[in-house]
Amino acid sequence: MNRRSIVRIAAALAFAFAAPAAFAHAQLEKAMPPVGGAVTSPAEIRLKFSEGVEPRFSGIALTAEGAAAVPLGQPSVDPADKSVLIVKVGKTLPPGLYTVTWHAVSVDTHHTQGDFQFTVKP
Repeated sequence: MNRRSIVRIAAALAFAFAAPAAFAHAQLEKAMPPVGGAVTSPAEIRLKFSEGVEPRFSGIALTAEGAAAVPLGQPSVDPADKSVLIVKVGKTLPPGLYTVTWHAVSVDTHHTQGDFQFTVKP
């Protein structure tokens, strides 16, 4: 093999191994209140993703079982960790089951979405 062939093979291998990281998506890693958890009325919802998210294009909605949407503040990210999406809860939540529905756009513009439930205990 000549030098040019070796360089081409090395470049192709480097690209092949780097490509999976380029196609990553922001996956939900942790939530506060926790997924399926029972908590007192939270002042905010914090979602930790596997990579940084764009708050302008991401969002969180909260609904009570059989009720309308709960008012929430504008999404923002934690200044110390761009992978944490935060919204303030606009009021004290009465006891019951709540559903969080979220969508996130990662800094590399990939979209993910999901939902989970938690319970506000009396």
